[in-house]
Amino acid sequence: MKRKFLTNTYLKGIDNYIMMQFEDDFLDCYTVIKKVNSIDKPYVSTRGGKDICLLKEGYYILEYMPKNEHYGVRIFLDENKNDLSYYIDIIDKVGIDYDKGLYYDDLYLDITIDRLCDDLVKVWDEDELQKALDEEDITKEQYDMAYYTLKNLLNQISENTNRYINNDHKSYIENNFK
Repeated sequence: MKRKFLTNTYLKGIDNYIMMQFEDDFLDCYTVIKKVNSIDKPYVSTRGGKDICLLKEGYYILEYMPKNEHYGVRIFLDENKNDLSYYIDIIDKVGIDYDKGLYYDDLYLDITIDRLCDDLVKVWDEDELQKALDEEDITKEQYDMAYYTLKNLLNQISENTNRYINNDHKSYIENNFK
């Protein structure tokens, strides 16, 4: 299992950015908002047969890390704070390292939802999860919990009931990013 720090995620090639991290008691999560001021080249991902620019100067990354769930939601937004894509990490836990900041222990499984591709939903890295179990990098309980979480998230996505995905991200950034 790999520990990832939110102060480092999706910042490759970005040499100037503003980041704010805070605890949101109402949403019961930790939140990180990043605004890209300078990047060596735009980050483009091919999804659903389309190239989607997820990061360039002026774009935002909004990350919700629920305290009592086994996932984190990362949203890529354009300069007008319009949702472009969601990247959901299935995780073991979230925590704070007082030297390095907010972290999560990644359980490999991921979900993407692409707003620019008719809300295409895709599951990623099931092979990595299986490999982690086979190599005893994770336990059978963590493996089962990852699939349980995946199933619940896919249901929430199809039923449009996930409070982090359904939040008004534009207003959230405008009200919290000072």
